[in-house]
Amino acid sequence: MKWRVMAEVTGEDGAVTRHVISEGERTEVGQAATLGLSLAEGKATLSGLQRVLVTAQADTHCRRRRQCSHCGALRPLKDHRTRTLVSLFGTVEVRAPRFGPCHCGVACRRSLTPVAEMMPDRCTPEYERVLAEMGSALPYRRARALLADLLPLDTAPDVETIRRRTLQVGARLERAALVPPDEGSPAPAQAITLAIDAGHVKSVRTYQMRSFEVMIARAAKDEGQEVVFGSMPAEADRQVKQLHHVLRRLGATASTPVTILSDGAEGPRSLAGAASCGPVRHVLDWFHLSMRVQHVAQAVKGWTAAEPAAAERTVPLADAVSRVRWRLWHGQTERALGLIGDTLTDLDALLDTADDRQVRKVATLLRALEIYVVGQANLIIDYAAARGRGDPISTATTESTVQRLLHRRMGANQQMRWSPRGAHRMLKVRTAVMNGTFAADHAAAEPYAGRPFRPAA
Repeated sequence: MKWRVMAEVTGEDGAVTRHVISEGERTEVGQAATLGLSLAEGKATLSGLQRVLVTAQADTHCRRRRQCSHCGALRPLKDHRTRTLVSLFGTVEVRAPRFGPCHCGVACRRSLTPVAEMMPDRCTPEYERVLAEMGSALPYRRARALLADLLPLDTAPDVETIRRRTLQVGARLERAALVPPDEGSPAPAQAITLAIDAGHVKSVRTYQMRSFEVMIARAAKDEGQEVVFGSMPAEADRQVKQLHHVLRRLGATASTPVTILSDGAEGPRSLAGAASCGPVRHVLDWFHLSMRVQHVAQAVKGWTAAEPAAAERTVPLADAVSRVRWRLWHGQTERALGLIGDTLTDLDALLDTADDRQVRKVATLLRALEIYVVGQANLIIDYAAARGRGDPISTATTESTVQRLLHRRMGANQQMRWSPRGAHRMLKVRTAVMNGTFAADHAAAEPYAGRPFRPAA
């Protein structure tokens, strides 16, 4: 059995041209391995079809641009060159004629290269977008190998090409994020919950710190729609304004109440408060508060394991820690602080009759819990009642977002070190991919590409 794939192109003048794209032969048709096209044949077919279409479109555009828009005469031909276009379906080399200025001298007074207008970056926007998306999801070498296996590229892009284009797209997304959203695009939200937390990325050795902080926020409105925001404060361009636009696109107005969940640190709280549009209510995240209590409970359990004979002293202590957790869960801050103070007094009395190391460890953690609760007392709410109402009380979803955005691609387990600028631009791409808006955001950021060729006159 023989087969042939042909393309028929009809020009503007009605002329029809036919091109043979690919052809093949099957001698054995009763085997699964010979059913349909193989990967190599599919690549060759797509590459041939892309070559025919790009060549036909380039010729049509050149004929249109050669005619002067003022007098209708044809511009004189200056010379012929070639230009290469890299796409997802292969590399195409087309003829690129240059035309001199028209003799009327009105419409254009410089040489004109129509093919350069079509291919300012010598690649298609889709090729750049896919490279950036793959480079943000996988290490650059793995992304290169995957693209080479699946796409009909003549030569797989270099690792440096994938890295450079990914970070260039991230820089464009950063500039596009400063553009205010269209008025009236989303419906006004009844309420918005903004959970914000910080993650850490290991820095390059030339940076002044071992790691740097990255802000991760997850905003959700009453209908359940969620948007993720990520930024590195030292590299962000007007970070507050960017987060403000994210809330605006989610439906925030001047009257929309915003509940901000955080671990109580001043940085995330101030960023979220400054970016909010309406009235703000700060709530201490139950996850971080509960983990502080859990550290004390673990220390008491470790004391019991180290000294089985001290069980008669640790059992009341463990019961006191459990009651502290219960009081904090129900928002009884004063009662919890009173119980912590009584427990610390009992621990001080045990210093002369028990192992100083174990007692001091529990006392240190309990005193740190007391300081934390005192500092965040105005942010602690009745978590039990809030959970009964269905209100958010934890940034656990934001913790998972930190894991997905940072640790899976940029974490220490990847054995990678990042510069603050590179990490910030990579985070912009990963955030857009996670929100499912990368294609639209990439198209909206095209005006900030800084292409090397000016628009044609």
